Amino acid sequence: MDRFEGLRAYVRIVELGTFTAAAKDLRIRQATVSRWIAELEDELGVQLLDRTTRTVRMTHAGERFYDRARALLGMWEEATAAAREEHEEVSGRLRVSVPVVFGQRFLTPNLGKFLSKYPGLELEMQFSDRYIDLVEEGVDVALRVGTPIDSDYRARTLATTPRRIVAAPGYLAAAAPIRHPQDLAKHVCLLHSGLDNRVTWRFSRDEESFRVEVGGRFRANHSETLLSLARQGHGIVLLASWLVDDAIERGELIEVIPEYRAPSAPIQALFASKRHTPGNVEVFIGYLQELLSASTLS
Repeated sequence: MDRFEGLRAYVRIVELGTFTAAAKDLRIRQATVSRWIAELEDELGVQLLDRTTRTVRMTHAGERFYDRARALLGMWEEATAAAREEHEEVSGRLRVSVPVVFGQRFLTPNLGKFLSKYPGLELEMQFSDRYIDLVEEGVDVALRVGTPIDSDYRARTLATTPRRIVAAPGYLAAAAPIRHPQDLAKHVCLLHSGLDNRVTWRFSRDEESFRVEVGGRFRANHSETLLSLARQGHGIVLLASWLVDDAIERGELIEVIPEYRAPSAPIQALFASKRHTPGNVEVFIGYLQELLSASTLS
């Protein structure tokens, strides 16, 4: 028996006069109400109610208990109402960590609308491609773009985006032909730093999957730097479609072996594991989902 449910049942019996009326008011079975009261009396070691086939009345101990039970329920309802009100009002500080390029392209142009919608919120954005410890660094939400890593944090997928293998026309004209993913092992690739020295790119076509180990002379933890080097003809790069599609349309880059697909990159919101998500975190994640669903990411 939940003690608060037992208290609520007892108070409603006293106020409504019968077990039947209390059960109907609480939308539970009469047998459940009877069991809760019996368990409550057993726990207290006193009889709270005198029952007959037609009437229910409080004992002396029951009268004293009723006053305190009603006051306790009132305080509980006030506390829960205050918590819900704080959740609904959305106030306080919210610290968010976002990848640099993704944050600049998708969040920065839309932050003003979010701040106007929630005037009681203080928002602090940290632009970094570094994987951080949310608890240690006091961050409420961290956005991650790409293959997720093992984490003790809660994660919510906001969207997924295709990834493309691209290179500049000049690089492809001077290099060996690329007809199959395994051909990439012979080429200069531009890689994300922080990965192992031996980097594996994965592809699929129809029911087949392929893995190829790639290497190169340049690494960076900044996607736009990798994009810039690719546009200058210094190698092949694997990047999210939203980052390279404009360059493909302008003819600055060419998609390589488009019939072989790399795994899509999830866009996730990570937050510290809690039973109840804080209101400011919930509204920010909801805003991101709405924003991304209206974009051309996928």
